[in-house]
Amino acid sequence: MKKIQKHLPTNLPRQQSGAILVFCLVFLSILTVMGTSGMETTVLEERMSSNMRDHTLAFQSAESALKNAEAWLLAQDDLPLVSGDGSTTVWSEDAMDPSGTDGKYWWDHANIDAAWWNTNADAIAGVAGVATQPTYIIEEYRTVDSGESLGTGGGEAPRSRTFHRITARGVGVNANTAVRVQSTFVQSYN
Repeated sequence: MKKIQKHLPTNLPRQQSGAILVFCLVFLSILTVMGTSGMETTVLEERMSSNMRDHTLAFQSAESALKNAEAWLLAQDDLPLVSGDGSTTVWSEDAMDPSGTDGKYWWDHANIDAAWWNTNADAIAGVAGVATQPTYIIEEYRTVDSGESLGTGGGEAPRSRTFHRITARGVGVNANTAVRVQSTFVQSYN
């Protein structure tokens, strides 16, 4: 007897399990998660650089107010008058402190806010790109009549030196970005 072989037609569709489809879906979901994560990182970095730029602008604004106050003091031939309300441009030491017994400096109090600075400090003009023009406060806090002098031994009378503390406040594009800087300015007056 002869065996009869059955030939299966080759054009019949084979059964597929769909493994490639599942693999592609998993791979696409991984790529989607990576893309979303990359976008979130980019947005975060953009916000960080924007905040850094705003802080730098506020710092430069405060520095310009500080330099303006120093230039004003340098232009004075005679010792400027001091007042307790800032009406003479130079405040007496700690005159603006709301509580002298709490151990805080006057600029650290909560009620020394943007509105206080706008009302009591001297503003400069012409700083572009900021929400509010920078302001400064000048305090006279010490006059020294003795000490070392380059004129010692030369027959020259020692000149007194007056110390001023300058506190400046600048803001950036965002009015909530504020920077305060301070310097001590020393000068001898006539």
